[in-house]
Amino acid sequence: MSGEGGLDALLEAIARASGLSPRDDWTVQASRGLEHIAVRRGTTVEALSREPSAWPSLVPELLDHLTVRETFFFRHHGHFDFLVDALHARLTADSLASACVLSAGCASGEEPYSIAIAVHARLGVQALARVRILASDISTEAIRRARAAVYGAWAFREAPAWVSAGYFRRGEGAGAAVVDLVRKAVAFDVGHVVHHAATLPAASVDAVFFRNVAIYLSPSVIADAYREFHRVLRPGGLLIVAPADPRPNTAHFVDVGHESTSIYRTRAPGFAPDTQPVPSSRRGRAAPRSSRSAHLASPARPPHATAGRPARAPARVPPPTPPAPAPAQDRDAEVEALRLADLGQPAAVLAVVTALLGRPSTEPIGYMIRAQLSLERGEPGAAVEDLRRTLFSRPEHRLARYWYVVALQRAGQAAQAITQGRALEALLAKNAADALLEDGETTAGQLLDAVRFVKEGLL
Repeated sequence: MSGEGGLDALLEAIARASGLSPRDDWTVQASRGLEHIAVRRGTTVEALSREPSAWPSLVPELLDHLTVRETFFFRHHGHFDFLVDALHARLTADSLASACVLSAGCASGEEPYSIAIAVHARLGVQALARVRILASDISTEAIRRARAAVYGAWAFREAPAWVSAGYFRRGEGAGAAVVDLVRKAVAFDVGHVVHHAATLPAASVDAVFFRNVAIYLSPSVIADAYREFHRVLRPGGLLIVAPADPRPNTAHFVDVGHESTSIYRTRAPGFAPDTQPVPSSRRGRAAPRSSRSAHLASPARPPHATAGRPARAPARVPPPTPPAPAPAQDRDAEVEALRLADLGQPAAVLAVVTALLGRPSTEPIGYMIRAQLSLERGEPGAAVEDLRRTLFSRPEHRLARYWYVVALQRAGQAAQAITQGRALEALLAKNAADALLEDGETTAGQLLDAVRFVKEGLL
């Protein structure tokens, strides 16, 4: 398509309106979406995509095809325990106090309903009545499903049995409906996460859940969202992100040190950010994914949804030039590289990688990290070459092979990506589903789910 309209121009308009970072599969997904819309409207795909005046009405419908709504009840269950403890402390300290929790980018509603269930299960109906739960998503279809509050068995895949047994009623169909007590505890809105937060008063929210959303957004929108959350949160309020999400500004938020590595408190006004380097004893383990910075381009569905918990990204600012790691610190060097990437310091990351490439014992890992940086910069060809070097030395390294599949996919080498995906599936089949992989965090089952999803987008 050409001219002032066309599919490419339409996708650019959607990216600007939504703040989403375009993915490799957008063209295919948008084309399918336009076909459905054209049939409903009695027109053609060409007519829709070539007429910019019609685009404002297309954007909400197309977003339903472009957004990823992968979620389930009690995902990262430790977050809900931490939240309920915090709410309990607030509500018991002041018998007249109320609380507010915001689920930003709530998809089809499993997250805010999990919040309501967790509060009721631990604190009771009276406490739930004192907690206001707000939820929003940019997808009209996702909010329609959330308000309908009917879910299939897959939505309960990681939830305790008591959740479906005690908080859902079975109808004549295949789905389970949320009980009225929980459904009425959540207020849903359609809207961009930043725009929705902007409607809330300053210091009016006790906790913001912003999990597995930032990985789809452009860096500028992520920064806007974190600034807006800092404004609406009460002093000491909680920002809860997913383990793989880009980290918030350390001038505004401080890591609480939770085992999930992804819960932050708002800093009090005037509180200076930390400036000391983090001791190696506090660093987490290296993640099975690329540097988790805001600039990371996502695959068809990012591995973050399935590939296990990543390393802690401490809130402290590292020294500008990290020292070359000694052989005994190889693991810390990997973690340091990923942490520095989280903080947007590519030069410092390359200094660590250069040190790794200088020693035969760690050279393959150096290539692997450099490949992830290449993916972040939109250079999949360079990533493919470095991952080939990694696998030449360590052909059984399952996480490296996963990233090889992703790099091949982004480089447009679909056939090779499928072949490597099958090879990885064969490697993973040798392990029990709960067996830990090279990073000590990701399980074989989680990585198998991730590579299968990537393959689905290629077949």
